[in-house]
Amino acid sequence: MNLEEKVKILNEFAKDWYSTSQADRIHAAIFRKQGLVKFADKCMEEAKEELEEAEKCTARIVALGGKPEYGSIPQQIHYDVKELLQRWADEFVEGIPAMNKVANSFDDDYVTRDMFNEFIKDEEEHCEWVNKHLDFINRVGYENYLLEMSEI
Repeated sequence: MNLEEKVKILNEFAKDWYSTSQADRIHAAIFRKQGLVKFADKCMEEAKEELEEAEKCTARIVALGGKPEYGSIPQQIHYDVKELLQRWADEFVEGIPAMNKVANSFDDDYVTRDMFNEFIKDEEEHCEWVNKHLDFINRVGYENYLLEMSEI
């Protein structure tokens, strides 16, 4: 893979993660206002992780001698916890295998490949958390789940 292709991929991931970080900060504010403090905290944790991933992509672009790009990718904002959890779960179905393919495409750049493997590990952990919470909703019911996520 040539430098231009590497930089393009890194810029796409950086823009996506900068955008999802902002969206998850918005989700945190929405769910905190609804009294769902524990879930809001998870959204903020995700926002911080996504910002770190975006910053790593940008730093790698600069280290490779490329030019970071500015931009954003429209994000869907959710006001319902279950809808957000389901969207995340759906995104993991295609997202994690796609990230593995990207990581493997950096066969001549082990630094970037290792960075993507760390991103994949984080996504797999988030996927596990989401699936656990969707299962919890199915077992105890949505209202009981929301009570568990609240500050009471």
